[in-house]
Amino acid sequence: MRAHGGRAPEGVIDFSSPINPLGPPRVLVESIERLVREKVYVKYPDYSYRSLREAVAGYYNLNVENLIPLSGAAEGLSLLILALKPKYLITVEPTFGDHKIASRALGVPWVTVPYALEGLDYKLDPGILCSLPRGLRRNSLVILSNPNNPSGSLTPKNVIEELLSCLDKGSTLALDEAFSDFTGDSESLLGSGFEDVVVLRSFTKIIAMPGLRAGFMYTSNTRIHALIDSIRQPWNVNIIVSEALGELLREKNYLKQFIRETVEFIEAERGFLVSNMRALGFQVYNSRAPFLLVRHPEPHPEFNNKLAARSVYVRDASSFAYLSPYHSRVSVKLRSDNLKLLEALEDAVRGS
Repeated sequence: MRAHGGRAPEGVIDFSSPINPLGPPRVLVESIERLVREKVYVKYPDYSYRSLREAVAGYYNLNVENLIPLSGAAEGLSLLILALKPKYLITVEPTFGDHKIASRALGVPWVTVPYALEGLDYKLDPGILCSLPRGLRRNSLVILSNPNNPSGSLTPKNVIEELLSCLDKGSTLALDEAFSDFTGDSESLLGSGFEDVVVLRSFTKIIAMPGLRAGFMYTSNTRIHALIDSIRQPWNVNIIVSEALGELLREKNYLKQFIRETVEFIEAERGFLVSNMRALGFQVYNSRAPFLLVRHPEPHPEFNNKLAARSVYVRDASSFAYLSPYHSRVSVKLRSDNLKLLEALEDAVRGS
């Protein structure tokens, strides 16, 4: 059964869906409005997406031949399991994804590797993967999100490279970097050239348009690239998104400035939330993402019901492996919204 954020009741402030609180880039909005007026939707997209792939490659300084357009990073995770048919699916948990559903549907055994919880930090210990029997590490697909969703922890590149050394013959690491833009791409492996790594990226979060699904996969492994490109739906990115996003990416200086401002804003508001939520007695884990993992004294659904009564809604994080009904993922939003969240949390704690 699927469980995602973004399904808040009507009339509440939705902290369950982590997107850019500054809203969509102006250039993107203008492009979409013009493309709708021009009725570009009456024709099919170019299923090779050459123009979009060139725009992505130009922005991130990548090899255009290693790119595959996606309707979001989540599509890439499903395609990888289907295409690679791994002997085992290994996930570093807690993490985002419907991999449990996919593993059951395809009959692929699922193995979880936990993050090490050190105080308020979720840390990846490559030794845990290395300690698995060699048979589990061979011809397997390992899924890791960085920054991690839902904890917000950011694993350094050298640690991920150490983890790669633990993979055996025929195994692949799928690195979900859906929130990497929010970190200024620090610790990203995008374009690193590792043959056994597939990087998945999403534009949905940073451009604040969750209704417009867009992302891409990048790998220097020609076999994996050919497999994924052959089984993806030919028109998996709609023409309005494809063309508007291409135009935004070509405005490289504008987009980079937009992302810089976003990162600065998120860092400030995240710090504001952390200090105030901890002052209220909540356990808030350290994060580099536009959201926070929080542990609270009352479980869901009671906790969320109290917040919803105060016009606030958070993501029940109990569907993530190793988490419980006492965990929530809370998105960083505008100061006015964050103040309402803190007020609702204080009321919930005091029972008023």
